[in-house]
Amino acid sequence: MKWKPLFAVLLGLLMVGVTAGSAAAMSIPTQNSGEKVVFIEDFQTKLLVNTPTRQLFTFGDLLIDYKTNGREAKIIIKNTTTGNITNVIYITSTKIDDSYLLTVKDTSGITYSTRTPINMIAPGLRTKQLISINKESHTIVAYTTQQHYWWDGVYFVKGYMIKYPHPDYEHYGIEPWDTVKIRGNKLTHLHFSDAKSAFIIQVGPTALGAAIGAYFANVPGAIVGAIVGLAGGIAFGHYLLDEHGCLWIWFAWKWEYHWRWIPPGYEYGPVLKYLRMASYTLKNDYHLPNP
Repeated sequence: MKWKPLFAVLLGLLMVGVTAGSAAAMSIPTQNSGEKVVFIEDFQTKLLVNTPTRQLFTFGDLLIDYKTNGREAKIIIKNTTTGNITNVIYITSTKIDDSYLLTVKDTSGITYSTRTPINMIAPGLRTKQLISINKESHTIVAYTTQQHYWWDGVYFVKGYMIKYPHPDYEHYGIEPWDTVKIRGNKLTHLHFSDAKSAFIIQVGPTALGAAIGAYFANVPGAIVGAIVGLAGGIAFGHYLLDEHGCLWIWFAWKWEYHWRWIPPGYEYGPVLKYLRMASYTLKNDYHLPNP
């Protein structure tokens, strides 16, 4: 697999296509003739090492090796089929007053920086442990009905019994145990199975961003950078999961020239254009309204 991002917490995340397993495509009549639904054969995940300073796990045909001492972290992504290292991500964390400056850099040479209220590479930090640090009050809206509508050419549902807007399970024949990708007008709509979603919140947010960015996109460093930015005052952990205990992600990237701080200065490669996890939009170069 080739690469070339709440946080990661922290993300192709592709024009519908999978490298880790066979996928059976099922077309569903809809008002969007370009819509395509792909049910993905569930890929393997296994946590091999889980200590405060290191996590080693498989994510499909990728091996993610994450090490941190709280000041510096390194993530090595290796393709288990070819044995090749596909990317290496370096992260530094510098305390500035009451926040942390996190800098993410991968082998593309692009650097991503963000300020977060907590140290996103602190030893032992896990995605499920992250809680809201936003002290502002939030208005709870009680819904008594559901609303169905089209967004990005995909049939959505929100309202009563729905934790956050997402494609309609019944319309697409999606079960909680399915991993599915839906291609919309601009975005890829990705649904992780309940088993994969439960695994995702067990790993560290930066490692999570690397895995998603590597497996489903071609911009791992950018995905990690966006996910770590999620730390800036939101509820994470189980708030990422919908009413069926599943995680939804929306993403888009395209190949174009972008600046890098290494000669020759400009490089043609994948650029993250849109990234949304659950109800949090992290990147929106398309200026799409929230669903």
